[in-house]
Amino acid sequence: MNFYTSDAVTLAYSIYGEGTPILFLAGYSGTTYSWSAQTDFFSQAGFQCIHLDKRGHGENTDILSGLRISRLAQDIKELVTLLDIKHFHLVSHSLGAGVAYEYISLFGESDILSLTVIDVPPKAINTDKWQLGMYNLTWHTISETVANFSHVALTAKKIETDLLRQMHQGHYKFNFLTTAPLVSDFLTKDYRDVLTTLTCPTLYIAGELSPLFPDKLTQYYQESNPHVTTFTAKECGHLPYAESPEETNRVMVDFISKH
Repeated sequence: MNFYTSDAVTLAYSIYGEGTPILFLAGYSGTTYSWSAQTDFFSQAGFQCIHLDKRGHGENTDILSGLRISRLAQDIKELVTLLDIKHFHLVSHSLGAGVAYEYISLFGESDILSLTVIDVPPKAINTDKWQLGMYNLTWHTISETVANFSHVALTAKKIETDLLRQMHQGHYKFNFLTTAPLVSDFLTKDYRDVLTTLTCPTLYIAGELSPLFPDKLTQYYQESNPHVTTFTAKECGHLPYAESPEETNRVMVDFISKH
């Protein structure tokens, strides 16, 4: 399915199942199919799974205008309005969590039943007073980090072969060069104020062996907001929802079902 945005581009989205909506926001380079282990699971559990490929991603690979986190959040708002969704759960990973934070910053959280954030800090750049960002990322190393992003190994545990095949459906050719402005924009954001003022139930899932972010982030999330629950996926890297899907799905569905 497609919808026409306020800045005159057509974006593809998909819906699976029936029930309370869950909107899935994939990370940088991720597509609808990145959530293959979640779509079937949550559809069968009585939820409606909604996916919108970001600009420059998946079915929207050719859309290279508006490669900014704020525009992606606007896209989500316009899709939610189009579908007349009054309340929904947000499940987000990495850069997708940046879109979720931006959405809340711009539009509030009155329509969000719960928020799940997977393996990402609210601020990626390290400074003298903040050392919980991406490893080795500072204002001086942004360009280098973006240029080398395609070479970073994101997993610590092997993803099961059949699931990996499902996640690679569509055979979309992702272009790290043309989408670089998006990841650059994300890496400069600071959503700590959004995190500390959240009132919706929030679940933070960390990969114990994340190659990108320190394990102390879990403690930071716990201490930043009383509405936050945390879970660490053992022996997992940056993709715990794919590396340990059964365990991660169980944690998420237990959390989401309460809210």
